[in-house]
Order: sequence, then C-alpha cells, then structure tokens
Amino acid sequence: MAPEVISRLPYGTEVDIWSLGIMVIEMVDGEPPYFNEPPLQAMRRIRDNLPPRLKESHKVSSVLRALLELMLVREPSQRASALELLQHSFLKLSGPPACIIPLMRHYRHR
Repeated sequence: MAPEVISRLPYGTEVDIWSLGIMVIEMVDGEPPYFNEPPLQAMRRIRDNLPPRLKESHKVSSVLRALLELMLVREPSQRASALELLQHSFLKLSGPPACIIPLMRHYRHR
C-alpha cells in the first residue's frame, strides 16, 4: 500500500507504480517489506519512514536497484510513470514474453 493511500490522501495511478516496486521486493526477498510486523506498525513505517529496500540488494543488478528507486519514491509526483519505466534499461534488457515458456516447463517438471 502506497504512503498516500495509508495517509488517506487523494491518489492516482502512481499507487500502482509503488505497488509494482513492492512486488519486485517480494519476488526478490520472498516476502513483502515488514512482513513480520503487525499490520498497523507496518503501515506506519510505510507512511513515515524512507521507502522500503531490498534486504540483500547486493544480490541483484544495479540496473534493477535503479528501477526500484524510481518506483519507490514517497512523493507520488516524483515517482516514475509507467511510460518512463517502460523506457528503463532493465526492461529493455528483457526478452520477449515467449522466452519464459521453457523456464516454466522446466520448473513444472521438477
């Protein structure tokens, strides 16, 4: 949940960019930020503290870290837009969607 939602401020599609950043953290770390904290405490931390970061950021590329920094900006007007993110080098490095099919087949049969 984005800080502006927790603070009950008006919000727009910028909250989706924040949520995408949180999902990236969850995919890398295996759990969302503040997972082991009571929900109200986690919400206060999101609202009042610096944006969450990866637990072990050294395990991911600097390009992914840079992408996360664009998504997890407290001030919604300073957060990257979807169009800006689509131009980011991390997404430019990705293959076509079909490239994931062999990976899915491999892991399905493990």
